[in-house]
Amino acid sequence: MASTRNKNTPGNYALEKDSYLKRHTMLMYTHAPQGQAFQTNIPGNGLLPARIASSILVEESCNVESYLWGIGSTNLENPQSELQYKPKSIQSLDVTNRIPMIMPERFGIEPNQRPMYLN
Repeated sequence: MASTRNKNTPGNYALEKDSYLKRHTMLMYTHAPQGQAFQTNIPGNGLLPARIASSILVEESCNVESYLWGIGSTNLENPQSELQYKPKSIQSLDVTNRIPMIMPERFGIEPNQRPMYLN
């Protein structure tokens, strides 16, 4: 008996392939809710600490993490090269304006004063 389904037609194949590609691009969109933000700032005045991905803080974050964990440190066949640490500069975002702190002058004993009041 002949197949009455449209499963194996070229048009159906192209439609399914297009739907798979659209789903893949939606899932892999960089600025999706589970992805990266458009603008990343370090929390400043008036903000709570945030979770920031290591790839945003430093270039070659995998090499830095491997160095910190000591991965490959005992490899005598192919020793690790020197770590090239290149931090990225990230701006701080302030919500409130902080009043500048006024520090008092350093306390010192004057020369005409006695160190103890009973002496």
